[in-house]
Amino acid sequence: MKQFDYQAFFITNGLAFEEAVQRYDTRRRQLLAKCSHITLLSGVATPLSHHNIWLMPDVALYQDPVMLYLTGLNQLNVGLILDPFQDKISLCLPKKDDNQVFWEGDFLGLSELNHQEICERFLVDDVLIYEDIAESVVSLIHDTKDLTLALYWHDYESEEIADFYVLFKKMMEEALEEVDVNFVNCFHLLEDRVILDDVDRANLKQANQFTADVFKTVCKALAGCSWETEVAGILKGNIFKYSWMGQSFPAIVASGKNATILHYKHHNHRLDQDALLLLDFGCRYEVMPADISRTVPVNGRFNPLQRLLYTIVLEAQITVEKHVKEGITIDELNELCWSYIEAELDKRFFSKGGSCQRSYVKQPHNVSHLIGHMVHDGDPFRVYRSLPLQSGMVISIEPGIYGHFSIDIDGNVYDEELGIRIEDNVVVTGDGCDNLSSDCPKSVLDIEALCS
Repeated sequence: MKQFDYQAFFITNGLAFEEAVQRYDTRRRQLLAKCSHITLLSGVATPLSHHNIWLMPDVALYQDPVMLYLTGLNQLNVGLILDPFQDKISLCLPKKDDNQVFWEGDFLGLSELNHQEICERFLVDDVLIYEDIAESVVSLIHDTKDLTLALYWHDYESEEIADFYVLFKKMMEEALEEVDVNFVNCFHLLEDRVILDDVDRANLKQANQFTADVFKTVCKALAGCSWETEVAGILKGNIFKYSWMGQSFPAIVASGKNATILHYKHHNHRLDQDALLLLDFGCRYEVMPADISRTVPVNGRFNPLQRLLYTIVLEAQITVEKHVKEGITIDELNELCWSYIEAELDKRFFSKGGSCQRSYVKQPHNVSHLIGHMVHDGDPFRVYRSLPLQSGMVISIEPGIYGHFSIDIDGNVYDEELGIRIEDNVVVTGDGCDNLSSDCPKSVLDIEALCS
């Protein structure tokens, strides 16, 4: 195989090339050992701008997380066919296209000259053309006489939802309509994917460290900012200083009442010097995405209302963290978190004459979500909330309060719309958890010292 820049399309997670290839091969072989039927997996098959051709998205990492986990190939048109009857794994790739290389850069493509070299270098048994994936599967089904094909998809309550997995399943159903194939979901075979190994945990720890460093830089520069736009520019620019993969997700930089919008994204309002500023952001390092939220006073000092509500949220987070361990469920953490916040609001706020208007009852969102190769990993609708957490899983802990709050404290009336969220990432262990975000300041004193 000619010399090429594999960094353009192959994610090594910081390992040497050969070590990274072996790691992906081990994952594939472990999956193959679980398969009872021919199993077909596909990565992203169309550019992000395919249906909106005027868009020019700047996203460094766009591969489906399952395919990324099994191959490390960050490019279009990658598939895997796992055949447990022949103990064989086939990698499906696009045809080599020199014109595409000229325009977009190198990618792993198949030609008549490199078939054996790809097999040897990437430790697969065969390499097939991605565009012929349906025909390849039909041939295998005829050979094995097993009329069951395993695909990966998410089960949705509404048939109107059509994500990439559902669309691929429909495409295969149409392509194999005359073969009378029975489709089964292999989702459960890949549930262990969200239990991180030592490499991924170390990279996620580093992603959290970089994110904490970005937060400290933003806080020190906050006094010189007049607009959310300026804060967002400093935040995003510093993230890219640490990692070419950039942001884990589009950052939220929301001041004042904008922070009552959970996924606020405009970043175009002037900063109110007496308001709070909510930052929800993360640096993606070697694929792994940090997801940290912090809330700071724009002028460097919490007023009494802000301090009161912030303290309740912080104490709720600490309380939840103390209860995280193997075996507990996110549903249980939800009940613990939001019941704690409501009880403390009754005790410290409502009983003192405070009033508020909120757009939710008790729980504005889940206190936790899984973090894996994607920042919201697992399943899209958090079906895993009712399942016991396992050692090695990473979850967020992100209590929050949002709304219009008013109270008289020591003869002074405080009235404002605000959102407060404090979010850390923790690794679940047998008897507790390890906080990966511990270097990111969050106490009232530390925040005020940092912003002053």
